[in-house]
Amino acid sequence: MKHNKKPSCILAFLLCLLLEGCGKGWFGEVTDMTFKNNTDYAITVYSELIPPINYTTPIVYPDTSLPVRYPTLKMRSILPGSFIIYSATEADIPSRFGHLHSDTISFFVFSTDSLDLLGWNSVRNSYNVLQRYDISVNEYVSLYNNLKWDFACFPPSQEMRNIKMWPPYGTYDSIGHIIK
Repeated sequence: MKHNKKPSCILAFLLCLLLEGCGKGWFGEVTDMTFKNNTDYAITVYSELIPPINYTTPIVYPDTSLPVRYPTLKMRSILPGSFIIYSATEADIPSRFGHLHSDTISFFVFSTDSLDLLGWNSVRNSYNVLQRYDISVNEYVSLYNNLKWDFACFPPSQEMRNIKMWPPYGTYDSIGHIIK
């Protein structure tokens, strides 16, 4: 029995076109949230922008405090040299910012080892944060459109140097170790 490869190729081509469009959505909106770990150790990222969105009492900029309870659903661990996609299915990023009633959102980066060893309360109380980015919706969309998979990242890339962050840009070398 002979197998016709033409329908399979057409289906594969259509699937590729569909997947290619997912990064920006159907109407050009930014729908993905990615974060890349360029270090040689595991990190954990937290942000109110990570789904599910807390529409009732979100912690949004200029409040840069950490929640009292460990925000399990909003924490994403990333292995060294890896990246994650938070969500490509919820509302586009500008809409998420709007739902939080803020044009600036904070992203917090922690050492996964510190979280495991010290626990959330200790990390929270001592504000043991490797990096905090306070990024506006316009900065997010602009960087996403220009860098795609290389934004956002830790340590911060050269392209991220103008984003408001703490500690300041240049604190870490290219693999996430403090420059002395």
